[in-house]
Amino acid sequence: YSNLISNGLVLWRISMDGRSDRLGMVFELPEGLFFVVDDDPDGSLPYTVHEQHPDVISLVDRAEELKQSLCKCGWVEVEEA
Repeated sequence: YSNLISNGLVLWRISMDGRSDRLGMVFELPEGLFFVVDDDPDGSLPYTVHEQHPDVISLVDRAEELKQSLCKCGWVEVEEA
């Protein structure tokens, strides 16, 4: 999976009317695995959420937990085609 996530892999996208979509992404960098949430991953502003995780399982669990929490606040998951 290293080649797949070295450039960033979108785990999910959520949307809310009047707001920019948010992307939940995973990156593998020399320092380890990172979960980020942002509206413009290529932009110059810091990520909204930026967390380092020791393994893929904890990262995916955290990503799902955060997505579910945001969906309870009115965000809606966008199905990618």
